[in-house]
Amino acid sequence: MFDLDSYMNALILSCRAAFGERLLYVGLQGSYLRGEAHENSDIDVMVILDRFFVQDMDRYREILKRIGFFERSCGFICGKDEMKRWNPLEVCQLRHTTQDLVGVLTDYLPPATREDEINFVNLSLGNLYHELCHRYIHAGRDKNIAKFRGTCKGVFFLIQNLHYLETGRFILTKKELKEAALAEDRRVLELAELPDGFDFDQTFSALFAWCQSAFLRVEQLAKNEYSIRILADDETDAALALAWKVFTEYESLDYSSEGTEEFRKTLENGAYLAGLRYYGAFDGEKLIGLLAIRVSQRHICFFFVDGEYHRRGIGTKLFWRLRGDFPGQKIILLHTDCLFTRHLALRRREASKRSTASALRRWNI
Repeated sequence: MFDLDSYMNALILSCRAAFGERLLYVGLQGSYLRGEAHENSDIDVMVILDRFFVQDMDRYREILKRIGFFERSCGFICGKDEMKRWNPLEVCQLRHTTQDLVGVLTDYLPPATREDEINFVNLSLGNLYHELCHRYIHAGRDKNIAKFRGTCKGVFFLIQNLHYLETGRFILTKKELKEAALAEDRRVLELAELPDGFDFDQTFSALFAWCQSAFLRVEQLAKNEYSIRILADDETDAALALAWKVFTEYESLDYSSEGTEEFRKTLENGAYLAGLRYYGAFDGEKLIGLLAIRVSQRHICFFFVDGEYHRRGIGTKLFWRLRGDFPGQKIILLHTDCLFTRHLALRRREASKRSTASALRRWNI
């Protein structure tokens, strides 16, 4: 009987013996990570070495054969330098679908932006659309029917990433994604479980129509773009004036805490603010959001988006830019009230607490 913990322990010990200090990272992926594995599922493992040679592939293959279940072994092994130069379109997927067992994956990933994630979804969608059209025209009906459920199974990853772009929540398991997804996405996810003798014409048409609709959704995501940049020294006065404006609105909601008073003192302390880096979000020339971080300590001091622009993904875009400048590094939030626009947007203390907690988990803060 297969035991995942025993298998991974044996694999890690064998890799350490074979590669020594060159072993930088081991991570778990796939159905075992999602808790969806069955007795024939692949064992997806990611390994990163400091330097990587053809001979290392031979040694790794022998390790996999020796520890057993070789016919189910899967995954990816590579060198640190290659991973640092990896396509940024795939970074979001790697980051969210890999569990660290040895090392920290984000230490070896290249910077990536929200635009990269949009392009990843658009590319995946184009590949799906091309596959459907090509096989429908050039393959016989029997082959189309035989391949269709496999195609639908792969759509899970596409919907997973599209849902993340639209909501900011990356859902790992198929069951949870079905519960949270839009009705049109849920219907497509259920196509992977079609019974024998399913109506091919109807289901093919449904998936084809979903692809056409999804292209429009991705286009809308790409249009919902606001510029993000680091503010110059002569722009900080206007930025802090906007911070005061939003904070004043925040206080008017009669929400107070120790963190609120700390934030007031922060805004009043000119010497403290002088040492910060400011990331600004702009609608044209108009400053609409601000994130301030003390670079030396990687402390976020405050973060907000003006109320008029809430729920447009601008805060997410600010954090994407921050993450790109500090890849793999821990960012520290000084106090939860520095995210005070969450309270302004939702108007309810209970809801805002949940929203803040979700934001912290999402950005590893």
